[in-house]
Amino acid sequence: MKKKLGIFILLAVVLNLFSVVPALAAEKTLKIGTYMTITTLWPWRTTSDGDGYIIRQIYHTLVEMDENSKFTPGLATSWECADDGVTWTVHLRDDVYWQRGNGLFGDEKVKVTAEDVKFSYDYYLDPANGSVRYDALSKTLKEIRVIDDHTVQFVTKDIDVLWEYSMYQNYVIPRRAIEKKWDLASYPVGSGAYKFQDYVTDTSLTLIRNEDFWREPALDKVVYKFITDKSVSSMALQNKEIDIALAILPTEIENIAGKDYLTVAPSAIGSLRWIGFNCKKKIFSDSEVRRALAMAVDMDGAIKAIFSNKAGAKLAVRGYGCIPYERPGGDLESNKAVTPRYNPKEAVKLLDKLGWKTGPGGVRSKDGQKMSFVLQVGNNDANREKLSVIVATQLKAIGVDCTARTAEWATHTSDIAKGTVEMYIMGGYSNLDGGKRLMETNTKRFSPNCGYSNEDVDKLIQEAFRTMNYDKRCALLRKADNIFSSECPHLGAYFEYSQVGYNKRVTDFGYATVYQALCSPVRNVGVAE
Repeated sequence: MKKKLGIFILLAVVLNLFSVVPALAAEKTLKIGTYMTITTLWPWRTTSDGDGYIIRQIYHTLVEMDENSKFTPGLATSWECADDGVTWTVHLRDDVYWQRGNGLFGDEKVKVTAEDVKFSYDYYLDPANGSVRYDALSKTLKEIRVIDDHTVQFVTKDIDVLWEYSMYQNYVIPRRAIEKKWDLASYPVGSGAYKFQDYVTDTSLTLIRNEDFWREPALDKVVYKFITDKSVSSMALQNKEIDIALAILPTEIENIAGKDYLTVAPSAIGSLRWIGFNCKKKIFSDSEVRRALAMAVDMDGAIKAIFSNKAGAKLAVRGYGCIPYERPGGDLESNKAVTPRYNPKEAVKLLDKLGWKTGPGGVRSKDGQKMSFVLQVGNNDANREKLSVIVATQLKAIGVDCTARTAEWATHTSDIAKGTVEMYIMGGYSNLDGGKRLMETNTKRFSPNCGYSNEDVDKLIQEAFRTMNYDKRCALLRKADNIFSSECPHLGAYFEYSQVGYNKRVTDFGYATVYQALCSPVRNVGVAE
């Protein structure tokens, strides 16, 4: 009897162990589908978002940025600028360690200090090291001071209202890696919430939880699957092979939105796409001519025709100025108030008044010059190509001989940079200094400024970028953008929003981006069972 009882107890223990094993073995893994393969994992050489998706999980920057373009804590807990406008004091966390379990640090637990921050920035300031941030840093940074183990001070050469942006862009790297000639491109080692595990070229990359991170990461693993075909990525999301698809094609949005276990979210910042006049060309040198042509094009109708979808997803909104509405200075209402409205009849009257009369063949001309030009677009964006055809068609309707022409992308960007184009469609410059670069007179290079020049706009921008007060700076940028919009260096524009599709089991993902840290002071992205 005792023998049978012992057998029953043993069986019960064994069965209980088997019931526990699955629970212990269950890993919380987030699978991300990205169409952008890795360019480089050197943290100071990358300019690709695709690299950043991964690098930002491994390394710290001093600050992060939220969906409202406000800077939030990263390695730094707080920071302030002195009254002189050039001295920035940054206070670091005192519980951050370099990642262990690798050949660089082994099992040694080494704290990240202000000396590491100084070393990193000094390293980027040496042109021999090939940092893509060298030019920007060398122009603005005068001195770096270590105050104590967890306080570092930056002194800029002049007032730099975007110094926080520099702190957001530059990764803090381990000095030991440089001294030991550790290959950070093949095996990155940082202090972030997730550690590098392995990389299968152009197939997948896996990160694992950093057990020493100051906050317990919600995930055991993060797996990036490189799926260059966006339609294949969409199918993988629908088949639950991945949890997040970082770029959903407009044609796939309805399928994804129709699944009760999936959702679609727009990118936080609208990406500017604009139609630029070459203001250095005689035909477009008069702002009144540019206004008339802008009035002849139904930009709202074009955006609706290109981007409407049954799912109601926000794919694009009209851009009346050149600063995204989510960025400091961006303002829909004030830009809209000064931008010419669609009114082809008034456009005709204004062109007639300006001396551009309809002649033989129905084409307008003035002083022997025909109103005839090419609208050039690159071959890498079907939406922009559709827009070029719509614009050319509507301009022809009022006697303007506008021809839409698609060029190979490298040729297109080269032509724009040289200023040989007449009109063109371009995109980008939606970051914090994008509006400055688009509006401010650029005497050295045609692009991204389209040959437009206005002393009042220049003065406002220059003042804005020396104004530390955030609200005052926004007001100055808004005023500059309003003048710019009223003079129509751009015929029209829109802000495009990329769509992220994700499984509803993904938690704490309200700010639907993986470019920011998945585990930080403001969020801890995980997966529900």
